[in-house]
Amino acid sequence: MDKKEKEVELLSFGYLYGLPEQADMVLDVRGLKNPFYEPRLKALTGRDKAVQDYIFAFPESRDYLEKAMALVELHLQLWEKGHYPTVRIAVGCTGGRHRSVAMVLAMAQRLEAGGWRVTVRHRQID
Repeated sequence: MDKKEKEVELLSFGYLYGLPEQADMVLDVRGLKNPFYEPRLKALTGRDKAVQDYIFAFPESRDYLEKAMALVELHLQLWEKGHYPTVRIAVGCTGGRHRSVAMVLAMAQRLEAGGWRVTVRHRQID
């Protein structure tokens, strides 16, 4: 099986509502700056460019994305050799509306550019 025959499912979620039932890998972005506390961003989600710009304006967010992607890519290289058709990666923040959503979207963009089939779900905002 090659990349095109396999799928990466990315899920954003909120720890307030519990861990996802199924995930092969869980990443926690609660340590990143939270747009929820910015009045102009609170009602938005990580799908909004203003929230994404806010989150990735901080070096620690960009560093987290780089290091998380290195780990995910290693995991996928190992997984690619197996017979499992799907890998599920969950990214959580407190409420599942801002940081985890933006991080999942950034990860999806990179994985798709690398040739992976990617499905994205946002548990708290879909």
